[in-house]
Amino acid sequence: MRILLVEPPISSKMVGYTKMIRPEPLALEFVAASVLPEHEVKILDLRVDSTPLESEIASFQPNLVGTTGYTTDVPEMLHILRNVKESDSDIVTVAGGFHASLCPQDFNFDFVDIIVRGEGEVTFRELVDTVENRGDIEKIEGIIYREKGKQVSTPHRKVSKNLDGLPLPARNLTDHYRNKYHFHFWENPYVMETARGCPYRCTFCSVWVFHDMKTRYRSPERVLEDLKSVNSNMVSFVDDEFFQNPRRAGHIADLTMAEGIKKQYWAQVRADDIVRWPGLAKKWRDTGMTSIFLGLEKITDEDLSSVNKRTSVAINDQAIKILQDDLGIDIWGSFIVDPKWTRSDFDSLIDYVRSKKIAFPSFTVLTPLPGTHFFQEKMHELTTRNYEIFDLLHAVLPTNMPLEEFYSNMARLYANTALSWNELLRRVRSGRIPISALGRIRELLKDVTNPQAYLRDIHEAKEPTVWRQFKGLDLSRRLKRIKIKGLKEHLKSKNNMAWGET
Repeated sequence: MRILLVEPPISSKMVGYTKMIRPEPLALEFVAASVLPEHEVKILDLRVDSTPLESEIASFQPNLVGTTGYTTDVPEMLHILRNVKESDSDIVTVAGGFHASLCPQDFNFDFVDIIVRGEGEVTFRELVDTVENRGDIEKIEGIIYREKGKQVSTPHRKVSKNLDGLPLPARNLTDHYRNKYHFHFWENPYVMETARGCPYRCTFCSVWVFHDMKTRYRSPERVLEDLKSVNSNMVSFVDDEFFQNPRRAGHIADLTMAEGIKKQYWAQVRADDIVRWPGLAKKWRDTGMTSIFLGLEKITDEDLSSVNKRTSVAINDQAIKILQDDLGIDIWGSFIVDPKWTRSDFDSLIDYVRSKKIAFPSFTVLTPLPGTHFFQEKMHELTTRNYEIFDLLHAVLPTNMPLEEFYSNMARLYANTALSWNELLRRVRSGRIPISALGRIRELLKDVTNPQAYLRDIHEAKEPTVWRQFKGLDLSRRLKRIKIKGLKEHLKSKNNMAWGET
């Protein structure tokens, strides 16, 4: 079969950090690897590729098109799947990822044939094989398919226990885009997943929900294999907590040093794990880790408890001292802004960040992410269901102060805590920041320090974007070439020769 996997373009409504974070589409690379080499697979990254989707479909002529994404990607994912069906109704359309898995009802349209729920590698491989052989898709665990105009769920698929048994990502399918990717300051980065899931239960996070409240690891040897395969001096570990298994994390560092692999590394680590294992942080500093993303989140113990962070300000302060003062590691410090804040709360956060001299602070607005318990609790309070602004930089809950004033304070946070130009240049001279990143930094700061940037297009109707976009759409007319009552019957149709083509 010919399979086209599509990474959605970035919404113009998002603020700031989309200019700084544009890594390879790792999820699609994993899914692609699961069906190679038996099938022909192509990845189209619409974040960096201007090729019209219709042109790609006409030239590649796929039998199946899949797309994935987070909550902010939902409208673009739906555009993609609709356009695919309009181009050729015989193409099977598949959605996956966090939002489609946790909120499949948002994909309840006739142009979405199948939803893959949860981890995709095993499910997608079975799905492709079943489609090619015109089998019974109701036997595949972990999917939702359409039957007689309704969504039908198959039994839940348990997550893979042995991550070593899954293929490494098919990075070769996106290497031609490599010079268009960046991760924060770094050019041509590779992002690497060495574990899945998180043992913590922070209320604002959907990761532990998506992964069935389980945590699994790749072996150090498998991680080393992946590290040896990448041709870049920058690797970002995107595990939700890289130090959660300290013995394993230390072993990965030992193997890396023994192999003489010299790279710059970035990882996400909890503050309490830095305090528990400062020697591990030092080992990784010696291995090449120059930056660590630290989820500090709040500056009072009461507020930390309110989001179930299970740590304290004292521990956060210790972690900051270990990383910055003792080890010289730059901190990407993440803080959560509550929509109920007053100006004095913003002042307190500015004072804290400046007093701790955190190199690269980031500020996100407390957001109930669809699929979480927090979302269910706050659903009646939401001021919008426009998923494009569920980007953690817009308020989707009522603000205590007028919205314009709230965003003025968000801009003030960044304006008062950003590194000085001299400090940035010092990091350029030391090799920690490539000089080519200065332009992106300037554009980022120009955006996040501008109150009007947060107000772009948010005054549209409060109706959910995904439903507003397709409101009044005559699907029976637009998709009139589809002559099936359900995908299961379509697969079994003797007249549907396109399914058997490869």
